[in-house]
Amino acid sequence: MNVETIKFKHLRIIAKIKNHFLSQMIMEYFKELYIAAKEANSQFKLQFFQFLPFLLASLITGAVAFGYYKAFRYAEELSFSIYEQNRLYIFLITPISFLLSWWLVKRYAPYSRGSGIPQVMGAIEVSGRKKNYIIKSFVSLRIIIVKILSSIIKVFGGGVLGREGPTIQISSSIFVVIHKMLPSWWPHVSQKNILIAGAASGLAAAFNTPLGGIIFAIEELSKFHVKHYQFSLFIGVIIAGLTAQGLGGSYLYLGYPKLTSEGWSVLYAILITALLSGYLGSKTGVIMLKIMDLFSLAKSNTAQIGVVLLSAFLVAIPIYYFGTNVMGSGKELMESLLFNDNKQLEWYIPFVRISNLITSFSFGGSGGVFAPSLSSGAAIGAIVSQYFDIVGTKANLIILVGMTSFLTGMTRAPFTSAIIVFEMTDRHSVIFFLLFAAIIANMIATFVDKQSFYDRLKAKYIKDATSSKEQKVEPKVVPIESSQ
Repeated sequence: MNVETIKFKHLRIIAKIKNHFLSQMIMEYFKELYIAAKEANSQFKLQFFQFLPFLLASLITGAVAFGYYKAFRYAEELSFSIYEQNRLYIFLITPISFLLSWWLVKRYAPYSRGSGIPQVMGAIEVSGRKKNYIIKSFVSLRIIIVKILSSIIKVFGGGVLGREGPTIQISSSIFVVIHKMLPSWWPHVSQKNILIAGAASGLAAAFNTPLGGIIFAIEELSKFHVKHYQFSLFIGVIIAGLTAQGLGGSYLYLGYPKLTSEGWSVLYAILITALLSGYLGSKTGVIMLKIMDLFSLAKSNTAQIGVVLLSAFLVAIPIYYFGTNVMGSGKELMESLLFNDNKQLEWYIPFVRISNLITSFSFGGSGGVFAPSLSSGAAIGAIVSQYFDIVGTKANLIILVGMTSFLTGMTRAPFTSAIIVFEMTDRHSVIFFLLFAAIIANMIATFVDKQSFYDRLKAKYIKDATSSKEQKVEPKVVPIESSQ
C-alpha cells in the first residue's frame, strides 16, 4: 500500500467523522428548533385560552351596556313626558316606582342596591382570601337582572340616580359569570383580574371613556401593581368600548361645549367652585351613610315600606314644584347649562338635587351616584358663575370644574373624575384646570371624612355579607355519648 492510498483512506475517515458530527449538529439544531416551536405554540395556546374569556365577556358587556343605556334613557324621558302632561301624576308614579324598586332588591338580590361600585370593590378585596365565598353575593347573574330592572323602575319614578355605577357592577358580574363557566381543564385565569377588567370595561362602555375606565381601575379598584393585570384591563376596556360604539356609534357623553383656555382670569371662581363642590360632595356621602344606618333600624317589612313611601313623597314634592331639573340623572340639566347662552339657574336647584339624590339613594333600590354627582356639581358651577357675572365659555369652564369637584368629593378619585369629565367633552385645553380642581376638592373632602363614601360602604357590605353567610351555616350537633 503506497503513501497515496494511505493518505486517501485517512481523508475518507476524516470526511466520515466530519459528516457524522455535521449530521449530529443539524439534527440537534432541528431538535432545538422543534422544541422552541412547540413551546411557542404551547405559549400561544395558553395566551389564546386566557384571552378568550376576556374577549367574550367584553363583547357581552358592550352589548348589555348599550341596551341598558337605551332602556334607562327611555324610562327617564318617559317620566319627563308624563310630568309635562300632568305633574300630579308624579305623586302616584314615584311611590309605586320606589316601592317596587326597593322590593325587587330586598326580595331577590340585597347587594344589588345602590351604586354597585362598593360591592365590586368588596369582591376585589376578598378575592383569593378566606372570605372569597361572599363574592357571589356581590356579582352574579341575578345581580345583573335585578340591577337593571330596579334602577330603570326607580328613574321612571323620578329618582335622582345614574346608570354608570350599576353598569360597573353589571359588567363585573358578566365577567364573573363567564369565568365560572370555564371548564376545569381551562388554563388558570385570575379572578381578581376578571373583576378589575369587568369594572373598568363597564365604566368605559357606560360613559364612552376608555381612559377613564383604565384610570378608575388603577386609582379606585387596584391594590397591586398594574403590570399584573394590564393585559386583561386593556382588552376589556377596548373590546367593551368598541362594542358599545359599534351599536350606538361614536359619541361624547356631553358633546363639544365651547371652553376658554384662559382659565387664569377666573382662577378665584375655579377655586371657590372646587372647594364648595368638593365639600358638598363629601358631605352628601356622609349624610347618606347616616340615613342608611337609621333605615337599617327599621326591622319589620311594614316599617320599611312606610319609610320607602315617605322617601318617595319627599322626592315627589320638590319635583312637583321645581320641575325636571330636580329629577333623573341630570344629563339634560348639564347639556342645558353647557350649550345654552342662558345659564341662569335658581340658587336652590343644586341643594334640591342633592336632597333628592340623598333620599333616592338611601332607602333601597338600585341606582348610581356618578351622573347625579356630575349634574349637582354642574349646578353649583352655574350658580358660582352667575354670582360672579362670569358668562360664555368661561362659565362653561366653571361648570366643568363643579362637575369634576363634586364627583371627586363623593368618590375620592380625583384623577378618574378629571379624566372622565375631560373625555366626556374632548376639551384638551382645560385638563390642567380640571386636575387642579380635583386635587383641591379631594383635599377639602378629606377634612369632611377621612374615608370615601365607597370605602365605607365597601366595609359595611363585606361585614354584612360575611355575617349573613356565617348565620346560614348551621353548627354541627355532636351527640353526647352515655358513659353507661
